[in-house]
This record gives sequence, C-alpha cells and structure tokens, in this order.
Amino acid sequence: MPRSIPVIAAIQKTGFPTNLAIGFLGVIIFVIGDGIEAVWITNYFSSDDVGFSVAQGSTIVSFYGVVVALAAFLSGALCDALGCRAVMLTGLISFLIFDVLFIVVGLPSHSMPLVLLFYGLRGFGYPMFAYGYLTWTMMVTPPERQSSVSGWFWFAFSLGMQFLGSYFSSFFLPAIGHIATLWAGWILAAIGGIITMLFLRRHPSAKQTAGISIAKSVGSAVSVLWRYPKVSIGGIVKIINLSGQYGMQVYYVVYLHKVFGMPESQAILEFSVFGLVAIIGDVFWGVAGDRIGWRNTLQWAATPITFASLVYMYFIPIIAGPNFFLIAIGTAGIGIGLSAHVPTTPLLVAHAHGETGNALAILNLGAGLGAFVGPAIVTMLLGDENTAQGYFLPAMALAFIYAVSFLLCFALKLPGNARILHSAPALSDKPEEGAGHTTA
Repeated sequence: MPRSIPVIAAIQKTGFPTNLAIGFLGVIIFVIGDGIEAVWITNYFSSDDVGFSVAQGSTIVSFYGVVVALAAFLSGALCDALGCRAVMLTGLISFLIFDVLFIVVGLPSHSMPLVLLFYGLRGFGYPMFAYGYLTWTMMVTPPERQSSVSGWFWFAFSLGMQFLGSYFSSFFLPAIGHIATLWAGWILAAIGGIITMLFLRRHPSAKQTAGISIAKSVGSAVSVLWRYPKVSIGGIVKIINLSGQYGMQVYYVVYLHKVFGMPESQAILEFSVFGLVAIIGDVFWGVAGDRIGWRNTLQWAATPITFASLVYMYFIPIIAGPNFFLIAIGTAGIGIGLSAHVPTTPLLVAHAHGETGNALAILNLGAGLGAFVGPAIVTMLLGDENTAQGYFLPAMALAFIYAVSFLLCFALKLPGNARILHSAPALSDKPEEGAGHTTA
C-alpha cells in the first residue's frame, strides 16, 4: 500500500474532511482575492490618491459591513430554498461584477457615493460564497465532528482572508501599486470560485432544497431568534467575535503608519502574523472544542485572550514605538483568541434544535454584522487620526465588548449540562441523564 495512506489517516485524526479538500482549496483562493485589500483599504481611501478622510474611509467600510451582514444571513437562510450551490454562485457572480465597477468606475471618480455604492455591493461576494460552503459542510457533517470541520473551514477562511491576503499585499503594493493589486485579487477570486463550483457539481446534496419557498425559508431563519432565544445570544457572541478583527483592520494600519511612522507594507505584514497564528489556532481549537467543550472554549479561552490582546495592541506602540516583534506578539494573541471562537458554530447548531440552516443563517448574520459593528465603533469613537489619543476610545471599546461576550456565554449551556453533543435528535431543554459529558 502507498505510504500516503498513513499520512491521510493522520490528517483525518485532526478532523480534516479529506473528501472536501478541493472545495476548501477553492474557498482559500477565493477569499484571498476577495479580501486582498481588507487591511489597507482605509489607509488607501485616506491617501492622496483617493482623497477621503479616515472617517470617510471607515464609513465606506462600515456600509460594506452592512451588505456583508445581509449577505451572510441570506447565505444560510436561502440554502434550504435554493440549495447551497445556487447561493454560492450568486455570491461569486456579484463579487466579480461589483469589484470591477469599484475598480473601473468608483475609484477613478473620487466620488464618495460611487465608491460607497460599489465597494459596498461587492460585500455580497464572500459571505454568500464562503458561508454558503460552511452551511453545506455543517449539513453533511455529523454533530460530533462539527467543531473539527468548522475549525478547518475557518482555517481555510483565515488562511486566505487574513494571512495570505495580507502577506501578498505587503509585497504587491510596493511592486505594482494598489489598483494592480485589486485586479490580482479579482483574478484569484475568479479562479477560486470556479474550482469550488466545479467541485460542488459532483455533490448533488449541494443543490438539494427543502422544497420550501424563499419567503418561508427566510421567515423560518428569522423566527428561530425567538423560538430558541439561546440562538439569539449565540448570534451576539458571533457579532462580537469578528467585530474586534474588522475594527482593528480599519484603524490599526493607519494607527501604526500615521502616528508611529511604521511603513505601510510593514504594518500590513503585522496582520500576516495574526493570520498565520489564526489558521493554526482554527484547527487546534476546532479539535479542542470537541474535547473540552464548546462553551468552555468560548468563555475561558476565546474572550479573555482577545480582550487582553486588543488592550495590549493599543498600548505597546506607545510604550515601545513601532517595534515589529513586540507588536507581532499582540497580533498573535488576537489570532489565538479569535480562532478559539471556532466552536460557536456547533454550539449555535445545537441550540437551534436541529435546524441547521436556520442556525447557520444567524451565525453567518453575526459574522457579517461583525464586519459592520467593528468599523462602526471606530467611526463613532475615532478622535484625532494623527495622535495616539485619538485612537484610545475605539481601541478600548473593541476590547471591552469581549467582556460582554464572556458574560453572555454563561447563558449558552447545552441541555443536560453537556460539553458537546454526540447525535442530532431534537434537543430538550431539560437535563438528560448521561447527555454528552458532565461538565459545561
């Protein structure tokens, strides 16, 4: 037998679904292209090339976040009605169209309304494509492996969006400039999208629907918020999860560049450290969540680590200047803390009593709203963009929302005080003898 068989077996022990590997590869390539500008776009908007203020740039990114939130919700809500493949194709096509309009029409116009419109509408892309794929993987994965598979999804997402996107940008920008880098992103998104869509043609389940109308599918996804209130709480935790990341992306490159004089490419490279740690953490915490408990991981690892790291990130340049290594310690801490939120996915699915599509709609909505809430916090609280004091309030606000998340996690105990669930029957809110493990 080939030696590759033991290697495959070792990989599978980490929870990696080898039968879905090609689809994950396509997602990685797509989100590299879709998010290639994520950590530097606000700085670019406020440069002489475009001419907006930091506050205007943050407003544009906040509107983008609103569209992302809507698209993220629809990515889960519409899978039951249209099938996951149709949802993903919609996201792919919308990104390719509106990204071209953003580059060709919006940026050359120097018009705030046009840039706001086209950059915002490209926000339909990655949520419907990537989160549509996440929804499908959760639908075909047994509960006892959902945290691990979710971890591998967020590994793929973080590898593309947060590590490789930032890493490539740090080299592309000095070499070919901002516009050419955006075009490179468009090409990568197209290639990744095509790979995943061709992969899904081999899986009939990706286009299967529940035989219900779009209105009923969306209505059911909305009503799960009051039918199962813990899903609502989990959705808030997910919003907070990504608010810190997106808020930091809006202000931190500008903070390092304008206030402390760190070169833009070096400031962007700090986010590659975050992304590298996050992709490792996504796998680690996915497996750990299935072993030590989904809620335990969120409450006792994810929230305190992220809180402490965000506070550290603000103060360390003030104390030590633009020291790459010391700042990288903070970005690595954020990578650890944010990746420890991976078990949020199976935890919400469990509290939705088997309504996987509806749970993922709320989870995806929370992830999307994080792309709005984080930048909105920065927009509302940002002071003088040329002084460290001007960034104090948004930096501290982004940190302290994780203290709120810590408290909310007390409400997310599973039935029977279980750590995880081992099967997929409808849940009861009454403790069941022997359900899961014995400690939440």
